[in-house]
Amino acid sequence: MLIDSHTHVDTERFEGDRDAVIQAAIADGVTRMIDPGCDLASSQAALALAKAYPGVIFAGVGVHPHESTTYSAEVEAQLREMVREPEVVAIGEFGLDYFRMLSPRDIQRNVFCSHLALAREYNLPCIIHVRDAHDDVMELLRAHGQGLRGVFHCFSGDVAQAEECLTFEGFMLSFAGPLTKQGNALPEVARMAPLDRIMVETDSPYLVPKPLKVRRNEPRFVRHTAEKLAEIRGMTLEELAQVTTANTVRLFGLGEKHETV
Repeated sequence: MLIDSHTHVDTERFEGDRDAVIQAAIADGVTRMIDPGCDLASSQAALALAKAYPGVIFAGVGVHPHESTTYSAEVEAQLREMVREPEVVAIGEFGLDYFRMLSPRDIQRNVFCSHLALAREYNLPCIIHVRDAHDDVMELLRAHGQGLRGVFHCFSGDVAQAEECLTFEGFMLSFAGPLTKQGNALPEVARMAPLDRIMVETDSPYLVPKPLKVRRNEPRFVRHTAEKLAEIRGMTLEELAQVTTANTVRLFGLGEKHETV
């Protein structure tokens, strides 16, 4: 059985068949899913989904760097309210994105630090988005993230960057659809990462893995990334699933109170 450690099934692209997508994932052995918010509204939607699918969907609450300009004291107050709900297992997704620069850099950095403070206050893992901003993320984590735990979701860097990320002992690397494609360093990263520091995800509806030729990614397609990761590591899919599931359960605290029903 697999866990999709990062999916956005709350989004409108699943509006017409959301339940069918979730049931298809469960039927294919993807029995649990983490749905992180990207702004206040999607965080609320993720929490509502987690309440509707107890033990199957779990929520993260946070503000994506693209939406950093929407962060305010009022938004933070509402995030604090949601964090108290048992279905919320992470702060995120948040981070830095200097590729599209939809929010000014200084605002992104400030909001990043606000999320780190929330994660520390509520003892929750971080779901971190990094794009073209590795050095700044490392700088801010060294200054404000010591002792925290979390995941660099959809890791897209090289081996040197992965090694630097892994110096933060509580953090893992999560692999998504790009691992199945050529032209990146992810196979080398996947080979060197310690087994107890890796997870798999879809980031659906985005990042459809090979060999699929569909327009929309779904949680059940995490199997393709897991198969590629197993191949790289010289493991069976079952062995790899056992490892990544255990890592995801440990990071997000999916213990007895969060067992699949």
